[in-house]
Amino acid sequence: MLRYIRTALVFLAASTATLHGQSSPAVMSHGTLYLSGQGGSASEAMSKVQAVLRSSGMDFGNVVWMNIYLTDARGMDALNDVYWKMIGTDPPARTVLVVAGLPNGDAVEINCIAVADTKSPKAVWPAGWPHAPRTDPPGIRAGEMLYISALGGEDRATGKLSSDFTAETKQALDNVSVVLLAAQMTTKNVVWVNPYLGVGGQYDVMGTVYRTYFEFGNTPGRGTIQVVGLPHGEHIVFACIAGADLSKRKAVRPRNMPPSPTASPGVLYGDTLYLSAKDGFIPGQGMVTTLFDLQTRQSMRNLLDGLEEADMDFSNVVFSTVYLRDIKDIGQMDALYGKFLKPPYPARTTLQQNFESGEEAAEQISFIAVRK
Repeated sequence: MLRYIRTALVFLAASTATLHGQSSPAVMSHGTLYLSGQGGSASEAMSKVQAVLRSSGMDFGNVVWMNIYLTDARGMDALNDVYWKMIGTDPPARTVLVVAGLPNGDAVEINCIAVADTKSPKAVWPAGWPHAPRTDPPGIRAGEMLYISALGGEDRATGKLSSDFTAETKQALDNVSVVLLAAQMTTKNVVWVNPYLGVGGQYDVMGTVYRTYFEFGNTPGRGTIQVVGLPHGEHIVFACIAGADLSKRKAVRPRNMPPSPTASPGVLYGDTLYLSAKDGFIPGQGMVTTLFDLQTRQSMRNLLDGLEEADMDFSNVVFSTVYLRDIKDIGQMDALYGKFLKPPYPARTTLQQNFESGEEAAEQISFIAVRK
């Protein structure tokens, strides 16, 4: 059963504009809470997230996975000052990205996943990894699920970043593997991964390395996103979700999608489906139109293929991330989005990931869905 968290708090009324009418502030499913992106300044966004958590009987100590998007890298220090003052003594796995644009001109947008059982989440620290104050835990284990912070190509023993992109990608995936091992898992357990690139032109290079870490045809769901920038001068990071019980994990592939060495269309873990980010690509034909509305409709068709393969539909979606070529397209996106997803809406985050507005693909959308 899904429970859509709607609060009458006056404080949260301001967030409905950020949510653009096609989002619930949060969705509860099987003890897991999925929160929509909350925007404003760093302190405003964090306070809004906290208000949504509290409206469902939770607080920051329940959060296991958090994504923070900001539009100006110069605000990173101020963001971290606010974050570490508010987050408490049990911080979640975290990803911080510099992006090109957010709804309403917000400087910061934050979404997260939280769990009801506060006794369950435990930080995962591989042996020998530095554990200094104001340091994100490499991973958070909550029951069967492992949530991994964005990990880059820094050698954890020396603190040095690898010298070239290939080596940096390999080191980043080695770091992911070490965290998985510390939680008694391997890359076979990964159900969803977001590679975030801070540079362009390296997609194929990343894929060449990436495919050596995962089993052909049984790869995780994936959304590969090029952003404006990453912390600490990194060029690539990986943020992941993994499940401990391999008997519950199944790659989902519609018949029109051939097996891939780099990404499954989706992975079903128990009752939860993690769908790869989809754009307007038509299987067997590629990108056949530059028109935003047609690309978006095809993206939704591609996502529906994955949902239906798992005996679900759009009503099962609990968590949605919409990546736009231009944040100015948000009104057009909202109109189309509302034709496919109906009230009560899933949690949703919307952003413009980079300034490559001339790219052929106008948008990407990723989903998490849960059987009712």
